[in-house]
Amino acid sequence: MLLAGVLIGAGYAPREEAAQGRSDWARADTDSVGRKTAVITGDSLSGYTGSGGAVQVFTGNVTGIQDSTELFADWGKRYADADSLTLVSNVVVIHKRDTLRADTVHYRESIKVGRAVGNVRMSDGAVTARAPAGTFFIDEERAAFFDGVTLVDSAATVTGNEGMYWSGEERAHLRGAVRYTRDDDWLESDSLSYLRAEEVLKAWGHIAMQQIDREEDVEVRTQLFCDRVRTQEEGGVRESWGRPLMLRFRQDSTGVDTLVLQADVIKTEETDSLHRLEATGRVRYWAPDLAFVADTMVAVEREAAAAHAGATHDESGEIRLFGMPMLWTEGAQVSGDSMRVIMTGRDVDSLKVWGEAFVAHEDTVLQRINQMRGQTLVAWFGAENRRTFVVGPNAEIVFFRRDEDEAPDGAVQISGDEAVLVL
Repeated sequence: MLLAGVLIGAGYAPREEAAQGRSDWARADTDSVGRKTAVITGDSLSGYTGSGGAVQVFTGNVTGIQDSTELFADWGKRYADADSLTLVSNVVVIHKRDTLRADTVHYRESIKVGRAVGNVRMSDGAVTARAPAGTFFIDEERAAFFDGVTLVDSAATVTGNEGMYWSGEERAHLRGAVRYTRDDDWLESDSLSYLRAEEVLKAWGHIAMQQIDREEDVEVRTQLFCDRVRTQEEGGVRESWGRPLMLRFRQDSTGVDTLVLQADVIKTEETDSLHRLEATGRVRYWAPDLAFVADTMVAVEREAAAAHAGATHDESGEIRLFGMPMLWTEGAQVSGDSMRVIMTGRDVDSLKVWGEAFVAHEDTVLQRINQMRGQTLVAWFGAENRRTFVVGPNAEIVFFRRDEDEAPDGAVQISGDEAVLVL
């Protein structure tokens, strides 16, 4: 599933974050942090007194320790009165499982906050962050990036103009031209959050995403465009909002089949044995052999993985439609209060309609519309284009006849408890 196993964590509310602004991103929680001092050593030590007070200069194999934090560099400068330590060249900062590397780190000892500049690289063992600069809140196990950031794990890569990563919580948030890639799958959005431990991803704003499934000589390419999306690895759940538009292209040696779906909300659930698709609110669906509009649809495909890669006629599924749907298939227009469509492979096998069922079917030779209605309808779509419609009770049929020369031969109107029309 697209975005499954993405590298970084979520659960971040972008509206709240936007209200806080950039200054809060760089804020450190200092209420419970007392003044602390790192113990620094080096191959040589010199000092002088400047306008800002006493300055210590450490040269060669600089090392430092402060609680559980270790510092390393080629040389360093400490401004004692200003509570500032600058580490330069081959800088390494280690705190628990986090390791920071950079060209230069400006470190505030009392609050254990470091500003890293140049070839910044941070890793917690699972996720690696690369950036030109970043601010690291060591006790909070949090890193903020304002000049672009790339986050990488063993499966995926995500980039953004700005980002925040909480290594202890395995949670991250990126914003500004965010792009996520994993193999051939990708997602682009204005912002993205992920809670890695729970494998929940959220994205907001101008979302475009693509998922590709391949099996043997079949490729299924699914594209989604929406304003907001949420995915969860467990259960293969994906929900999208903001009038999402979903396109699916199935390509094999015979050509390409296209499916188009749009609704107010689209939700999918995928497992090894089942694929469930729900759409609510002004549903619009189009495929080569089936199209409909409805208020709500629920579609279920069994053996979803095989169906995505090209289902055989032995595999089946169904589509349920609610809210006075209207459907077009096999040259017929069908309407009613609710419907159930049975699929065999990619073809419509049968159809049942409840409540005010109505069928209109065009005779393309006579250019006339055969019609039937009743309280319920059952239709079967067999081989050699044979279509059978059964309606009742309160059935009515209007059927246009042809003579032996395929010329118009009048019309027949029939009513009864049940009526059958075979085309």
